[in-house]
Amino acid sequence: MTAVTTAEDLLAAARDGVEVGSAVLDETDLRETDLAGLVLRGGSLAGADLRGVRLDRARITGTSLAGADLREADLTDAVLGGVDLSGARLAGATLGDTRFTGCRMIGTVLRGLRGLSASFVLDDCSLQLADLRDVAMRGLRIADCDLSEADLSGADLRDVRFERCRLRGTVLRSTRLDGADLRGCDLGEVTPDTPRELRGAIVSPTQAGAICAALGLTVLEP
Repeated sequence: MTAVTTAEDLLAAARDGVEVGSAVLDETDLRETDLAGLVLRGGSLAGADLRGVRLDRARITGTSLAGADLREADLTDAVLGGVDLSGARLAGATLGDTRFTGCRMIGTVLRGLRGLSASFVLDDCSLQLADLRDVAMRGLRIADCDLSEADLSGADLRDVRFERCRLRGTVLRSTRLDGADLRGCDLGEVTPDTPRELRGAIVSPTQAGAICAALGLTVLEP
């Protein structure tokens, strides 16, 4: 593991396949750089300008990318574990086969993502207040994620498997949920608007009962 103090050091480490530990390069300008295959553990690139950067095949663990600008970045096949991406901007990023596990993504902007495939992973991530408007995630699996108050307006979530997720106050305006499996999810407060928002989704009998109650209906056994 090598120490890094400059952007040039980071580029050299990625080029040479050397693992980087505890680099602190906050607010660094790394636009359009080639960091493919970077292995980064700890440290911070908070607020860094990473627009258009190549991070395909990167392995990033326990690092802060809070507030980083990752618009149009390429994270194909990248693995991010325990990374702080709060307030980061990934609009237009390519995330084919990317894995986010245990990441803090509060307020992260994820609009216009490209290249999502069946092996894209969102697992045990905090996505409260995240911007996921118009994202196409059809058929994906999202597990143990907190999407409370996230904005999923206009997103294509058809056939998505939500496993043990929190959807309290999540904005689902014009969201496509046909075949989306919400059983086992925390839907938060159920209101008379909930049936319209969840149209086409799969829910559990308990959830269906709560929805009926919100509509003033009483369900009796035959």
